[in-house]
Amino acid sequence: MTTTIGRRSRAVLAGCVAALTLTACGGGDSLGGGLQPWRPAAEIAREAPDATRAAGSSRFELEMIHTSTGGPVGDLTTTMRATGTYDFARQIGEGRATSDDSELPFPPQEEIFTNNEVYHRFVGEDRWRKFDLSELVDTPIGQHDPSEQLELLRGVSDDVQEVGTTQLRGAEVREYAITIDPQRLAAAQGVVVKDSLTQAVLQAVEPIPARLFVDSDGRVRRLELTFETKVTDLAAVPELGGMLGDSPMMQEMLQDRVITVEARIEYFDFGVPVTVQEPDPSQVDTSVTIPGMPEIPEIPEIPEIPEIGEIPDLPGLPGGN
Repeated sequence: MTTTIGRRSRAVLAGCVAALTLTACGGGDSLGGGLQPWRPAAEIAREAPDATRAAGSSRFELEMIHTSTGGPVGDLTTTMRATGTYDFARQIGEGRATSDDSELPFPPQEEIFTNNEVYHRFVGEDRWRKFDLSELVDTPIGQHDPSEQLELLRGVSDDVQEVGTTQLRGAEVREYAITIDPQRLAAAQGVVVKDSLTQAVLQAVEPIPARLFVDSDGRVRRLELTFETKVTDLAAVPELGGMLGDSPMMQEMLQDRVITVEARIEYFDFGVPVTVQEPDPSQVDTSVTIPGMPEIPEIPEIPEIPEIGEIPDLPGLPGGN
């Protein structure tokens, strides 16, 4: 099943790529000696991904609000929510996602994600669609799964401020105000593939403010971030410009477009059993659509109307011979 991308969907695609690139638990333990709060806050933040994976598995809850404004396309807002489980050791998980977009409604869907591959189907369907995200954004760990969101913390700047303590799902956690430096993240070995689309986009965006919540074992309990960029900045990336289109009309549509992504992900019920497996190949269809996005037909270009020259005199008509 193949879907080509029309003008309006290219504007949506810009936001999806941004979100995919940057984007995408537990008992009531108290703040004991495991966190060692005397340690530098930046060190705690950067080591939190490893501490989280060491738990083996967890449940997760994700909310992502994507807003694009400006230009003739009009304002668009999509809120996506997902819940599921993830096995950090096997790098595989499953979840269910919903969206409340009024203009591009997405039916509830089920997903299985492993590394850069996503299997998805709408609730009630028997067959899976496979989407390989490595052709769009390639990372060693996987771009679409909850584990990848942790890798954003590899780009934490040195300026980390402890805000205080609060309660999350029965656990006392420490809250930190952090800034994710895209340049630092783009240069991080083992996080971003060199010369990939992910690296190119990261090098084009501004620092990302975020809030990090860490429990007594140094594990991430919640990560909140807000990412904003101009579509023209993304279009300037050679690896991405061709995807968004290079016609003058498309450039005009995207000229004043601003994308804002607000994302929140929580990890809880650490150690939960995760039994999901990749679907049987006989039950899988290959798809090139973006998971969760409806198929949008290509809007044909309107051909230019040639200039009408002088009409010659016709016999039998006034002014004719």
